[in-house]
Formats: sequence, structure tokens, C-alpha cells
Amino acid sequence: METIDLRSDFLARPSAAMLAAAAAAESSRHFGLREDPWQRRLEARVAELVGMEDALVFPTCTMANTTALMLGAPPGSRVVTQDEAHVLISEAGAGAAFGGLVLSSVGVPGAMPPLAAWERAFGDGGDAQRPPVRLCVLENTHNRSGGVPLQRGDVAAVVALARGRGVGLHLDGARLFDAACALAAKPAALAAGFDSVSVSFNKGFGAPIAAALAGSAAAIEAALVIRQRLGGGIRPTGPAAAATLAGLEDFSHFAEVHALARRLAAGLSAQAGLSVEEAPLRTNMVIARSPAPDDALGLCTRLAARGLLALPFDKQRIRFVVYRGITAGHVEHALAIASDVLSAA
Repeated sequence: METIDLRSDFLARPSAAMLAAAAAAESSRHFGLREDPWQRRLEARVAELVGMEDALVFPTCTMANTTALMLGAPPGSRVVTQDEAHVLISEAGAGAAFGGLVLSSVGVPGAMPPLAAWERAFGDGGDAQRPPVRLCVLENTHNRSGGVPLQRGDVAAVVALARGRGVGLHLDGARLFDAACALAAKPAALAAGFDSVSVSFNKGFGAPIAAALAGSAAAIEAALVIRQRLGGGIRPTGPAAAATLAGLEDFSHFAEVHALARRLAAGLSAQAGLSVEEAPLRTNMVIARSPAPDDALGLCTRLAARGLLALPFDKQRIRFVVYRGITAGHVEHALAIASDVLSAA
């Protein structure tokens, strides 16, 4: 029985060109933290893509985000982000543990709360008893909302508000390339106005180098030291960097993946009792609610027994993620499994 794993785009497959590039760079072995020429080419390409001066590779996007938080806000200050943002609920409190930061939600559910909510969250600068907000983090796409891309006008309004309050800005762009595809925009346009931006490569490309952090040349120089303190000085990087660089030559699969996600959403919506959350722009995720209350884990278990893996988000919500390597045949098979399991229930 073939297992169809739709739990995460961490499972994306590298392209043939990426594997060939890794093999061609196999002899590239360098000791210095930024000595490898393939790594430097990759970092330069990332900086160009997101419109920043420089970039630095990281073993995980969580470490890249943690470094950005430590660069962007001093210990004892506040970092404000969206409700259920990755830096808030999925990074084990790294900003607090390593940066001494207070992380808080803007307080309104959804991928992009209204501007008035951000105004309240930023406050009036703090006082002797309240830590001031020094950094704003936006996650684009917003994972917990179902991979929703943030509209450019909404982002620009928050950026302008933060700048007016003297608040720094970091973009958690783990899935920024998905957002760029959905919005028909260049990644640099979506990163405009931010001090730093993190991007993930294993999610969308199946790349062996997981992530990068981009920003000013001075920020990346400081990030190199923080990354080393956090244990992220990966090496040798040559084959992995070469493969990742080759992956950044082709973005065509993002549109194909999004189309498959739309087909999956439509098919799941047609299942009796299964409610699929609407998305103004569908990227690579589909969030469905189990027919029975508090049964997300149970339904995922029954689906897994038939060969379909999905991720329970909470007691009722289930996430399905499409990525490179998943085909139209896989999607149709997944829908058939879901139909059988739901009919039996």
C-alpha cells in the first residue's frame, strides 16, 4: 500500500538539477564559516531575490528567526506578531530563552489583523513597568491560517505604522516563495520595508540547506556571530549550497503545487460532513475540520490506517499540505481514501 504523506512540505523532493549540482560540487570542502564559494553564491542569490544587501545560510528557519529576533530587539523588550505565528507557538520560546524577549500576539485571530489592532499592540512606547515594543514580526504565508499570503497593501500599512513608532520589522518568510507565486509578485516586493527576512528552502524546494536570513551587510555580520553561538555554523556546505542554488533557478512548480491544493480543497469540500476552511488565495495548504467534535486526531489515525497522512492542528482542525513530489494521481487517491474513511464513519 502506497502511503501519501500530506503532513508537511518539509517532505518536498529535490529536482534532478539539484541532485546533479550537488554531485558536481561534491569535492568542494572548505573550513571557514563563509569560505565556500558555492555558499557565497547562494547567499548572494538569496540577498538579490529578497532585495537585501547580504544573506547567511542557516540549518533551520527557526534558528534564522531566533537570530533575527536577537538582532532586532534588546533583552527585556517586546516582540509583537500575529496570533498563532510560528515564532510564537512553534519555536519552543527561543526568543525568550536566548534573547530575553517577551513575545506576544497582536491579540486578534487571523493571518492579518486590522491596523487598529496593531496600533493597540504597539502601545505608546512603554514605561518603567511595561517593556516597550521594539520589533514586529509578520509571517508570510501564515501557516496556522492555512498558508494564507498577506496582501501587500495590508503589509505596507503595518510597515508604515511600525516605522512611525520606531519599531523594527522582521519578515518570517519561511513560505515567502509560495506567497510570491499566489500574489504574482517578486519576493523582493513582499520583503520591502523590512529590516530582515528569513526564507526556507527545504519546504518549497526540497533543498538540503534549510534556510537563510537576509538583511543589511552589518546585520548579517552580526548574525554570523549569533549563529555560531547557537551552534549553527554548518560546514562543509559546498554540495548542499550548490543543490540549493540550482533549485532557485526554477520556481515553476509552485503554481503547479497550488493548483493541486485547490483540487484537494474542492474534493475534500465535497465529502459529507467535512468542512474546508476558505482561503482568499490558496497556496499549498488545506485546512479541514473533522465532522465530529474533538476528533481531528482520531480521523487522522483512521486516514493513516488507509495510507493517507495528515497533521492534526488542534482537536478539530486538520492540515493537508501539497508539495513538489505530490502528483495529481496522489491527490485523487487521497480523496478516495478520505471518502472511504468518512463513509465508513
